[in-house]
Amino acid sequence: MNKFFKIRSVLALMTFFITACMSQGLQAEPAKADTMATASYQAVLGKSLHDKDVVDFIVSNNCVSATQFQVCKEAGIAFWLDTEQIVNTVHLYLNNVDGFAAYKGELPFGLKFYDSLGAVEYKLKERGVGNAGLPDEAATPDHLHYWAIYKQVGVTIIYNAPSPDEDATIHAILVSQ
Repeated sequence: MNKFFKIRSVLALMTFFITACMSQGLQAEPAKADTMATASYQAVLGKSLHDKDVVDFIVSNNCVSATQFQVCKEAGIAFWLDTEQIVNTVHLYLNNVDGFAAYKGELPFGLKFYDSLGAVEYKLKERGVGNAGLPDEAATPDHLHYWAIYKQVGVTIIYNAPSPDEDATIHAILVSQ
């Protein structure tokens, strides 16, 4: 009986340690996913490609270099480098386009990915951006998306419409330094 009790105790201890180790492994995985989900463009904007924050961002988000770009599809971000290898502009993808995951971090000025053009202009007006929330410039360079350019704050909002339609939603956001 004593031998049976010892074997049972050892098995119980092994089960306890295995369960403890597995639960720690399971807890570590969501932390990584949360970090990637909230990867912030602010961590890289205006910094050198060799800056520790930028290097950490590139490594943790599995970014791929493409000439003057760093493409971080899992984070929903691409960023452009100037000739001195400084991150000049960050492109935030919001709607799972071009193989990019949707960006999950905070957007500038409290914007939300589902905001319409009317909602964006209202929010920007409330924050004193643009001419009563209207852009400084506008264009449709690709004939598919309306671009509202707010030069004073370095933000371009690209909409899912070829013209300034009140109901058009945000396609992507460019943030420049």
